[in-house]
Amino acid sequence: MLKKELSSDILQYIFPPRREGVHFGDNITAVIHENKAVLIDVGFEDEAKQVFEDLSEMGITIDKVIISHFHDDHMNGLKLLSDVPVYGSSHFQHALDMWVEKEEHKHFVPSVVVEQPMKIEFGNHTLEIIPSPGHSMCTVLVKINEQFLHVADEIMYSPDGQPLLPSIECRGDIKRQLESWDRIKDYQTLDIIPGHGATFEGNTLLQDLQNRSAFARTILKAESAITYEEAVKDCDCTFLHSNWFDHLAEG
Repeated sequence: MLKKELSSDILQYIFPPRREGVHFGDNITAVIHENKAVLIDVGFEDEAKQVFEDLSEMGITIDKVIISHFHDDHMNGLKLLSDVPVYGSSHFQHALDMWVEKEEHKHFVPSVVVEQPMKIEFGNHTLEIIPSPGHSMCTVLVKINEQFLHVADEIMYSPDGQPLLPSIECRGDIKRQLESWDRIKDYQTLDIIPGHGATFEGNTLLQDLQNRSAFARTILKAESAITYEEAVKDCDCTFLHSNWFDHLAEG
């Protein structure tokens, strides 16, 4: 685990890939005021345990949790928490029904359901939770202090900063993902905190989104099956995890 200080009271915990052949690890972000923290995502249980222990050693307790979207690598650590308010999209049930055994749902139901943009005042911090369906129906963006934007899996990187191919579940979700990227363009002055990979300056955001949008639009325009090479012909970067293209290839 790498602990990176984004500012004097915002920490990013970056975990390495969990197995060979995977090019991304998981992130947990902690926004701290005095002896309390708001966490954005809690990773898998073993990752959450390391973060909880590190915060405890610093005398910091967890005050709230925001779940960027309800996939295992962002929420499973909730099993280790109790009596902590959890904020999450009103579309959470859609993801739980798809990915989680019914008897496990009880661990992940948010106590505060976010339907519209919502601001949380936390000490000297302002966090704005912004519903933004894209990678998942239940994705939310989190703006922090007019300085950072947590984008979950809308933009994914390896720990060393290489871009990952957009993770789009099926061809029918491409338009939704494009709409999410269009919304993110409005925050290009902020530093970007991805759900996977290190934080980067927003001045590189538009080129990144242009590459991802070019990939997605090429697939949508195709009238028949296309190759990966054809899908990325208008991109000026090399994406990791090109294998994620396979289920989008049919025209």
